[in-house]
Amino acid sequence: MNKYTRKYIFALILFLLLGAGVLIISKAIYASDSGSRNTLINRFVHSLEQDLSEDTEDIEDIDAKIDELIRENKDSWKREFKDENIPTGIEFIPIEGDLKGSISSDGDNKVIWAVTGEGRTIGLIVFTFEDTRPLRAILLSEAVVAAAFVVLIAYFVYIDRKLLMPFNRLSSYPEKIARNETGEHIPETREKFFGKYVWGMNMLSDRLKGDRKKLRSLEKEKQTMISTIAHGIKTPVSNIRLYSEAIRSGLYKKDGIPDPEDAVVADKIEKNAQDIEMLVKELVDSASQGVVEFEPQIEAFYLSEIEEWVKEEYSNRLHVLKIPFEVDCKSKVMIRSDRAGIIRILTQFMENAVKYGDGKKIGVTIDKTDDGYFLAVSNTGSRVPEAEERYVFNSFWRGSNAEDIEGNGLGLYEAGFIARRLGGTVATRYIEESKETEFSVFFPI
Repeated sequence: MNKYTRKYIFALILFLLLGAGVLIISKAIYASDSGSRNTLINRFVHSLEQDLSEDTEDIEDIDAKIDELIRENKDSWKREFKDENIPTGIEFIPIEGDLKGSISSDGDNKVIWAVTGEGRTIGLIVFTFEDTRPLRAILLSEAVVAAAFVVLIAYFVYIDRKLLMPFNRLSSYPEKIARNETGEHIPETREKFFGKYVWGMNMLSDRLKGDRKKLRSLEKEKQTMISTIAHGIKTPVSNIRLYSEAIRSGLYKKDGIPDPEDAVVADKIEKNAQDIEMLVKELVDSASQGVVEFEPQIEAFYLSEIEEWVKEEYSNRLHVLKIPFEVDCKSKVMIRSDRAGIIRILTQFMENAVKYGDGKKIGVTIDKTDDGYFLAVSNTGSRVPEAEERYVFNSFWRGSNAEDIEGNGLGLYEAGFIARRLGGTVATRYIEESKETEFSVFFPI
């Protein structure tokens, strides 16, 4: 029997117990009221029978004694019995015969009791009660239903907070991993429901990061090899073209006069040399483009959505790292661009700030100017030397300030590549006043 089946069985047993409880309490209420009423009636009839004598035949005398007993016992009844067990009316009915005890059950709101005097039955007393027992049973049932409803609502709130809300937060994480839009693990949780899922997703994230690192390392090696081959081919091809030109000009003729047939051969050599150069160029371009894959998906969204993403993605992480973090979204207008692409750009900027900053401050600025949209990430700490700033967005390039920090030199290249595909430009600068390095992207209107 699995844990889910046990929960259903528990809920069924709980509601069966509630139903049984309502039945038992209702019966107890009826039994308690019947006992109290019979006690009161017995005392009243016994007192009345003691006061009756043989000459008490007149019904008016008996009614007077009944009224007198009611007045005498009214206060004691209120102290001893509940209001619903005190009769609202007592009426004497003369009768002939020899009856003893109760001649009616208390199933309704009237109880009839025989009165004897001097060994004979002289009449009946009808006790009328305001029977509230059905109403109390209904109220009890409604109270139980209300309690069950409260328990049910509490259960749904529990499910919502422990399952649905955490799941909604976690549901976007696989997509972020697939799009390379996140740089942190899912925070560990003490909740037993998602512990294995969180552990598995974080392990998957680490595995993908490792695979990306290996792929980028291979890409770097491939590009280095292709660049080496390309440069190695360019030199002999250039020499071949020089030789073909020399043949065309008759340089190798003893008389120095160009030969038309040699010129035809030289043209063919020149044509093949140009084809080789074109193939080398295409090979280099193809190798460079394979480093980053991005296909723009233009849509309309608000800049405030980027602000919310940055806060959601990095606030907890930077809080744990104890790095002061501030997001300043000065404009929340709508923009038409690729939301996922902009997020990838900011992800690279943020990861760069966390990795190379000194942990004293990271700031994000989002703004709109008359010319376009501006997004920037700034951090204090190690700066890129001014002479190297123009190279920071090149593929596989790493600054001299990053020698002891792990990396592959593709993060900022990816940011620049995506920005160009979206019609924007990336830039970096060092702000002397605040001692901050800023990386920014600008999209013209």
